[in-house]
Amino acid sequence: MDDFPFPVLGRTGPAAMEAPPADAAVRALLAPSCVGEDGLPGRYRIWELEAGTHCSVIGTCLSLEDLHRLIRKANATIAPDADDHDIHGYFVTQAARRSMVSKLIHKTLDRKYAPQIARLRACPPDEVWALWRQAMTSGDVAGPYWALMTLKAAPRPMRIRAYNEIHMLSHLMGKSSRDDIKRIRQLEAAHAEIAQKLERTRVRAETTIRERDDRIRELEARLAAATTLPRSGSAPTGSDRKQDVRMDRLRARFATLERCLEAERARARSAEHRLSAREAERDHEVQAPPLPAASPGAPPDPDGGQGGGSQRDGGQRDELLAGRAVLYVGGYREVTPRLRAHVERRGGTFLYHDGGIEMQTTRLSGLVSQVNAVLCPVGCVSHDACMHLKRLCKRYGKRLVLLRSAGLSGFASAVAEIASNLPTGDAQGRSALASRE
Repeated sequence: MDDFPFPVLGRTGPAAMEAPPADAAVRALLAPSCVGEDGLPGRYRIWELEAGTHCSVIGTCLSLEDLHRLIRKANATIAPDADDHDIHGYFVTQAARRSMVSKLIHKTLDRKYAPQIARLRACPPDEVWALWRQAMTSGDVAGPYWALMTLKAAPRPMRIRAYNEIHMLSHLMGKSSRDDIKRIRQLEAAHAEIAQKLERTRVRAETTIRERDDRIRELEARLAAATTLPRSGSAPTGSDRKQDVRMDRLRARFATLERCLEAERARARSAEHRLSAREAERDHEVQAPPLPAASPGAPPDPDGGQGGGSQRDGGQRDELLAGRAVLYVGGYREVTPRLRAHVERRGGTFLYHDGGIEMQTTRLSGLVSQVNAVLCPVGCVSHDACMHLKRLCKRYGKRLVLLRSAGLSGFASAVAEIASNLPTGDAQGRSALASRE
C-alpha cells in the first residue's frame, strides 16, 4: 500500500516530491503525515485530517442548506452581508481545529453518509480504491469521499489521489457551470427574441382580426341597406333606378310565365279528359259493333248481326290469329292487360315492351325475332326506339304496324288486319311497313 501511485503535476512516486508546490494545500498534503496511523482500524475526526483537505470536504460533502442549519445549531454569529463564500470559509476554518462547531460538522457528516461509511469500513483494504473508482464513475462522490478521507485503513497516497480527483472535478464542474451559464444566457436571449416575435405576431393577428370584423360589419350594413327599400330619406341613385326597373321586368316576365304554365296545365288536363272519353267510346264500339245493312240474297256478314257476332266470339273469332304472336311496343302500361286479353281471346300470343322506359332496348331484338307482327303507337314511344324497331323489323322480315293512338280500338283494327293479311303458312315470309290511323 505504501507504493500506491498518485500523480502530482504529471509525475508519480518519489519524483513527485521534487515538484514545487502550487499552494498551501498542496504543501500540506505533500508533507509527511502528522498522524502516522495509516493502516490502523478506526476513523479520523474532521479536525484530525491533514491541512488543506477541509475545504474540499466542506465544499463537496455539505450543501449550503446544511451549512445554514449548522449555523442555527451552533448559534453562530454571521455578518448580515456575508455571502456563501464567507460562510464556506468560516466552516473550513472551524473544521481545522477541535471545537463545538467542528464536532457538529463531523456529527452531521457521519449521520448524512452513514451507509457509505459502513460500506467502506466493511470493505477489505484492497477493494477500497475500486469502490472509490466506482463512485467517481457514477458521479455520487460526496459520501464515499467523506468515508475515504476519514478511513484510517486507507493509505495516505490514496487519500491524496482522491483529493486530487475531487479538486479537478471541481474545476470541471466550474467549467461546466460556466458553459451552462453561457448556454442559459444564449437560450434566454433566444427566448426573448422568440417572445418578441410572438408578441409582434399577436399584434398583427389582433389587427387583422379587428380589420376583418370591421369589414364584416360594414358588409352586413351594406347588405341590410340593399335589402330594404329606400323610400325614406335620400332619393335613389341612377343605379338604384336601373336595378328597380330590371326587377320589375323580371317580376312581370315571371308572372307571364306562370300564367302560360297554368294555361298549358289546364289544356293538358282537358286533352287527357277528352282522350279518356274517346278511348272509352272506342272500347265500347269494339265490344258492341253496329249491325251492317245486308243486301237481299247476299251471304250474311261474318262480323254482322247479333247471332253472327255471338258465333264469332264463341267459335271462329277465337281462332282469328290462329297461334300468331304479336309484339306491342310502347303505349300505356295500364292499357296493356286489355290488349293482352284481346289478343288471347283471338287465339294469339301477346308480347310487350315499354320502348326503353324501364325495359332495356337490347331485349327488342329477341322479341322481334319471335313474333309475326309488331305494333307500335308512335305517339307513346320515343323516336329513337321507333327507328330502332324499324331496323329490327327490316332485319328479321317482320311486319310493322305504326298506330296513331294507344287505344284498344286502333289496336283491335290492326290485329284484325294482321290476321287477314298474314295467313298461317306465309306468316314468316312477309315484311311490310304500314302506317295506320
